[in-house]
Amino acid sequence: MEKNVNILTGVRPTGSLTIANYLGAVKPLLELQNSGEEPLLFVADLHAITDYEPEQVKQYIRELVADYLALGVDPEKTTIYVQSVIKGQIMTLSAYLARLTTVAELLRVPTIKDKIKHGQSAESANALLFFYPVLMAADILIQRAKSIPVGEDQVAHLETTRVLAERFNKKYGEIFPIPKVTQVKSLRILSLKGDGKMSKSSPEGAIFLTDTLEEAEKKIKRAQTAGDKEMTPSLESLLLIVKMLDSTEEEQKRADDIIVRHKNGEQVMGEFKDLAIEIVKRFLTRFQTKRKEVLADPTYIDKVLEQGNDFARKNADETMVMVEKAMYGN
Repeated sequence: MEKNVNILTGVRPTGSLTIANYLGAVKPLLELQNSGEEPLLFVADLHAITDYEPEQVKQYIRELVADYLALGVDPEKTTIYVQSVIKGQIMTLSAYLARLTTVAELLRVPTIKDKIKHGQSAESANALLFFYPVLMAADILIQRAKSIPVGEDQVAHLETTRVLAERFNKKYGEIFPIPKVTQVKSLRILSLKGDGKMSKSSPEGAIFLTDTLEEAEKKIKRAQTAGDKEMTPSLESLLLIVKMLDSTEEEQKRADDIIVRHKNGEQVMGEFKDLAIEIVKRFLTRFQTKRKEVLADPTYIDKVLEQGNDFARKNADETMVMVEKAMYGN
């Protein structure tokens, strides 16, 4: 291989990013990148078609890459590729790995059980949902990645990957590194309307990175906070946004001071929302300006993906040669 893949992470292209996506997924990636690591980031378009039409997913790929580049992902440090450019290798490896697990084991994966419980029945959920843990294992093992940063909801899938890697190695020889789980702190960013997590599926309660400054301001002004002296989950979530969205030290101190005054009974929620508006609008302005620069050169994203796709293909081809030599003995 040209270089070892120490850290691999993926993101599904399913529409415009929210500030929750930035804080929960992009910012940890930037911290890894800027600490001297060289992450491998894949755009998980095959995973996205579990819930979205392929034509729709295809449109989102370039938008997502533009977003990540505008947010600070440096293609000289972080290699970006599209999952489907190695779909043949991934699906072949998925078939080999599927031999090493059972239907019963996949049904016990907590995230699969949860999705079937919440809104999807075994009759309505498509089989891709069921196959998701095996496909995810193939994504990781095809690049022979050593470490995977994941949130709490993905730890069970990583355990499936580790088990499959161990079973393959035991049966055919030491081909795959056993990937280490690097758990990323899960941030609970709530909908501004107070009804669950901030989500793309509930746009009124989400601040999208593509929102106009006026749209973002309106959403924050209408956001749920708290009554007198209360610290509610909604207020804690907005405080998290204020303190983590690239705010200055002075702004963070202001936020803490406002919360102290609020707990003492002062009517300061309007002041707190004004501070949140100031921070969010500045962040959106910087992002949207940078995004225009990224999109100004139509060839830039093509070059970034061409370089990353070539790297991913070479690694995947090399892995499959090793896998099939171990399995078939030729």
